[in-house]
Amino acid sequence: MPRPSVYDRIREKIIRNEIASGERVSIDALVRELGVSQTPVREALQHLEGDGLVMRARGRGYSTTPLLDEDQLRRMFEVRLLIEPWAARVVSVDRASNPGRGLLRLVAVFAAEHPDVCSRSALASHDLEFHRAIHRATGNAFLISAYEGLHAQLHLFRLYAEDVTSADTLEEHREVAEAIAACEGERAQALMRTHLEQSLGRFLPTVGGESDGRPLPPTGCVLPTI
Repeated sequence: MPRPSVYDRIREKIIRNEIASGERVSIDALVRELGVSQTPVREALQHLEGDGLVMRARGRGYSTTPLLDEDQLRRMFEVRLLIEPWAARVVSVDRASNPGRGLLRLVAVFAAEHPDVCSRSALASHDLEFHRAIHRATGNAFLISAYEGLHAQLHLFRLYAEDVTSADTLEEHREVAEAIAACEGERAQALMRTHLEQSLGRFLPTVGGESDGRPLPPTGCVLPTI
């Protein structure tokens, strides 16, 4: 098995919260710990900056990306609730490009590999892959770009969420995938919305919020078809 790259090793430290959210990243400390020169560490941090997992301030070096506060988290989910249920409905329509079977395979493989408790990293990777597959299946470059822009903060919250048994997330993914595979657009849209509402409820305790707080956008929010 190949040795993990410097990028992979630093990324894993962030994922495992060994470098906490919002904490300064010491290049010298990483050089000593990983036994490499500064060049690969700096290259890895540039890559991680592109991923949105670290940020750089002039004259202050790198730090890990801070988590959003409760209000910012809710606003981010407002955007997700506008585009993702719509995307689930759109991809259900075209039987030729319908990603439903592929989504069901993603769920089945993850369930087989993680029958009980899984790592935050594994669940985060699965969740990202599942939602990304739906967005890419729309063929809408603007939607894909918008989602990728949210990716970093979404990823961080996936890593910090408490749902590490994966049971709730996986069951919700399965229901969405089944509706898409059956070309049931309205049902897929409704299930995706429910999944996002449940996800927000799981994420809110991370920032000290309450899952039964302010209302989310109305269910009537619908974007036009492609």
